[in-house]
Amino acid sequence: MTETSLPTITVVFRSMSPAATLELSTALYDCGVRGFEVTMTGDRPMETVALLGAELPADALVGAGTVTTAEEVAASAAAGARFVVSPHLDTDVVARTRGEGLVSVPGAFTPTEIMAARRAGADVVKVFPINAVGADYVRQLRGPMPDLRVMASGGVTPELARELGEAGVRHLAVGHHLLGAQPDGAFDPARVHERTGEFLRACEETA
Repeated sequence: MTETSLPTITVVFRSMSPAATLELSTALYDCGVRGFEVTMTGDRPMETVALLGAELPADALVGAGTVTTAEEVAASAAAGARFVVSPHLDTDVVARTRGEGLVSVPGAFTPTEIMAARRAGADVVKVFPINAVGADYVRQLRGPMPDLRVMASGGVTPELARELGEAGVRHLAVGHHLLGAQPDGAFDPARVHERTGEFLRACEETA
């Protein structure tokens, strides 16, 4: 799998039950979302990863987030995760992720951290929190690192998504609550469809 296998938008689920996550994921898939990240800080994350992988269509990519140890990488791979996202850079996590054949997305922020992540073997670097610095930060980073592959995460709105696309970002991590759902996963289908459409259009306009 290459980094281009990562969808444009990956929805991040945190602290939701497996059943609620599947229900919302199915609605989001119908709206056009293809990336689904289940954080390790949630409720029964490996059960949720396995459930989404089994129940969503084959082109849905399910991954594990907030992964901080090599052991969690192994558990994620066993559950069927296709990619692994971390809030930080841990070279053991990156190595195990690559060893399992999964896409590695460690978190980094400063130029030094980002370069270290790339040297460690990261397929994509998660820049978090992106809303603290804005799209121009990525544009500046890509001056000396023109081939930098970024997943922007943290407070992404449709407006920021459009700006990030113009700065060359091709992957966004968006919290499920930003797509119109409640923190517990409850949602109004019409609201989710409308809000998700705003994000997808923002991405399409800058693709």
